[in-house]
Amino acid sequence: MTLVVKNQLQSNPQTPPVTRSDYLVGVAICLATSLLASAVSIFQNGAPLVAPRWPTNAILLALVSVWLFFIGLKGQRFAPTRLLGGLPFALCVIAHFFLWVLVAGTLPASDGSQLPEFARLLGLSQPITSIPFNAALILFLLNLGLATAGRLTKLKKARLKFYVSHGGMWLLISAGLLSSSDLERWELIVSEGNATAEVSRGDGSETRYLPFGVLLSDFSIEFFTTQLTLVDPEETKIVWQKGEPLIDLHAGNVAQIRGWQVEVLQSFEGALPHGDGYQPSDSPYAPPAAQLKATHLKSGESITGWTTCGNDQVPTTTILAGNSGFRFAMALPRPKRFASEITILKKGEAPFPVKVEVNQPVKVDGWELNQLSYDETAGKASRWTVLEAVRDPWIPVVYTGIALLALGALMHLLDRVSLNRNGQGEAAR
Repeated sequence: MTLVVKNQLQSNPQTPPVTRSDYLVGVAICLATSLLASAVSIFQNGAPLVAPRWPTNAILLALVSVWLFFIGLKGQRFAPTRLLGGLPFALCVIAHFFLWVLVAGTLPASDGSQLPEFARLLGLSQPITSIPFNAALILFLLNLGLATAGRLTKLKKARLKFYVSHGGMWLLISAGLLSSSDLERWELIVSEGNATAEVSRGDGSETRYLPFGVLLSDFSIEFFTTQLTLVDPEETKIVWQKGEPLIDLHAGNVAQIRGWQVEVLQSFEGALPHGDGYQPSDSPYAPPAAQLKATHLKSGESITGWTTCGNDQVPTTTILAGNSGFRFAMALPRPKRFASEITILKKGEAPFPVKVEVNQPVKVDGWELNQLSYDETAGKASRWTVLEAVRDPWIPVVYTGIALLALGALMHLLDRVSLNRNGQGEAAR
């Protein structure tokens, strides 16, 4: 190791040695940055840092890239540039940024009302968008960019993996920072048989129109097997506790809970009231229902009855568990899969049908449509759907940064494998 360092110093006789003062200067710059950013945040009453919108952010990124390229070619002769792109400063800014990441990760997510006033003024109610956090991030990007650009004066094949990995990281983080103002998230609500191009914010505070319309042809949903839960005798709250068994309400299932043995005599995915019980039904307004037989293991008391989670058409039914202080009830069914059959309507083009499912979005004219929600009160009888319309024009740039970062990692790995093979070959000789 000593020999390698010695050879590097001999091959770069003009490289100044690293001194303790380099680290002290790095610490001083990081501390001054945090203090200045905190003062600005307090002056701004804790307001978040807002990135410029397109095309200003794209022009800014291009200008910074050109400046870094110029620094790489001409600026390394200046001591401040070498300092800001050097290893001592890199260690300082990484530690500085890590401390702010630690702060952001440990603070509870809230509206800021639970935080001290000073923390709120620093923007720590939303730490990722706070001015001090982003100032630390920008300082890290400065060092990363200068370190990468500084090696452009002597292009070498051996350094290619360094250019690719560090350049990809710089592009990824820069694009993520500058793209925040261009990211749009809207909700589109449409009922079966109708079409709309209007979208709104989740709180309904703002609306706009998409460059295309969406017609909902059909909404479908599938549920997991319903499960048993326990509610208080007044049916006002759930008293089932974490750690108690999860009992599926499918016919023939037998399980025990709180000293009772519960047997599922009948179970229907859809059922409507009939006489003293329920009968199966294919109606979309028919909720699931199950007939239970509950036997107390000590007293031998036996109870038989029906339970259903109900909906806006059918009332909920529960079974009182004797004097045990609770009722057997059916929990609301959990959706397994729900999807929307939609048709995209664009002026001057033929309509084309597509299917939107959870985690299977559809891309149209730079917009991404995701399946978000539905009429949970109606359940499987839901006749409208909620789609999320997302637009992020910086996605290609972010993906380019990720690809370069992955390519650099692969190049490092292949380099290591090659070195290991060469080492084994020399040992065999």
